[in-house]
Amino acid sequence: MLEIIKNYKELNEYPQVFGLFQDEKINEANEYVNKLVEKKFVESKVGIITKLYDPQNEKQIFVVGLGERDNYSFEVFRKAMIGVNYKLGKELSINVKSFLSSFDEKELVKEMVLVLAYYNYVFDEFKSEKIENDLSVQLFTNIDIDKEIEEAYNIAIAIDNTRDLVNKPFNFMGPSELAEYAFDLIESLKNANVNISILGKKEIEAMKMGAFLGVNKGSTAEPKLIHLTYKGNPSSEEKIALVGKGVMFDTGGYSLKSNMVNMKDDMAGAATVLGIFEAVVKNNIKRNIDVVICATDNRINGEALLPDDIITAMNGKTIEIVSTDAEGRLTLADAVTYAQQQGNNEIIDFATLTGAIVVALGEDTTGLFGNNQENISKLIQCGNEQGESIWHMPITDFTKEKVRGSKVADLTNSTGRGAGASGAAGFILEFINENTKWMHLDIAGTAFSTSPKNGAFYGASGATIKTVYKYLEN
Repeated sequence: MLEIIKNYKELNEYPQVFGLFQDEKINEANEYVNKLVEKKFVESKVGIITKLYDPQNEKQIFVVGLGERDNYSFEVFRKAMIGVNYKLGKELSINVKSFLSSFDEKELVKEMVLVLAYYNYVFDEFKSEKIENDLSVQLFTNIDIDKEIEEAYNIAIAIDNTRDLVNKPFNFMGPSELAEYAFDLIESLKNANVNISILGKKEIEAMKMGAFLGVNKGSTAEPKLIHLTYKGNPSSEEKIALVGKGVMFDTGGYSLKSNMVNMKDDMAGAATVLGIFEAVVKNNIKRNIDVVICATDNRINGEALLPDDIITAMNGKTIEIVSTDAEGRLTLADAVTYAQQQGNNEIIDFATLTGAIVVALGEDTTGLFGNNQENISKLIQCGNEQGESIWHMPITDFTKEKVRGSKVADLTNSTGRGAGASGAAGFILEFINENTKWMHLDIAGTAFSTSPKNGAFYGASGATIKTVYKYLEN
């Protein structure tokens, strides 16, 4: 657990951490350290950490390589800071100005908190032997940074909570447990402008959410519709809905998956929107936001949905089931319909929706689809600023024709292997009203990693939370 201590203007006794640019001295360090730098005993390559001992002050010193100053950017800074975590010790004092260069110091502080928290994360809830990751950090500087620390720390905690949700297995995190988590989150926020509504199967049936209920047919766990609201700007009529895919575990249904390991992550979209909501509310962002999650698992029993079945979505459109493993888009169809009925005129949905997006973009880039180029460009720019790669993907007229290509229903729930991510996005688009601005983030590649890079912890990543938070803040 990361703790940022409040005393940042008076240097304490913690081991110090400095940044070092290539072929330069560290102005903030003492003569002893700079003699070692001058003699090339200290590495300046990006991300290399040199451990020293200062006999004069009797303390450890860590020097972090930052590379050439001319090439320095927030992207380089993030890479350099990866190794600054609990593995260096339980207490650290980071000299902020030594990492500054031409950055705004307050913006650097926010980035520093986010990177420290991200690479200090562990998930050991189900291990008998715990990982000792307690880390107390002083960000040593002479300017006031309380506001920046608080804002970044709130985002960091929201990301950690999101990762925890996704990392939990289905027997500890089903629809009811997710609903309970959302309720507890609202209680913990202690904000008069937030509210929650949790609907069970009878209420969902009354709303005729046939697509959502179709996925749930084979489950013994009751589905939950989770609806959170935040009136951050009560004087405005504008509302944005964050819709998260909440398939708590996906077997593929009768279109059975050959490998179901880590299908607990199929609710990463739901966890992501809860994380964004938490960060937005804690930091008092002036936006009106709804969160909508249709939570269920996709399992098999004698009642489960079959290929060739035809179901009717909440908006009255009929859907031919070609693949029961194309289930996430079914839950999202009813979720976005519900969100629009609640008065939201902009929707961003998040889903681990297709393996096709992983084939197209790999595990480092999120696929983005939408119907409003201005918002798409803004979101991509926010991603670039936050170090999260997002790529605009197409929904062509040909794709739309394939989605509407069923000979027995209005729509087909699967358009086949070719351009599969676009087909899934095109299906959701069929449920978006003409005057609704919509973006769809397919996080199937980025939400969870079994072989994380750069020392990140195994499993959930919290991808896109920083980006969408910045988009909403702007």
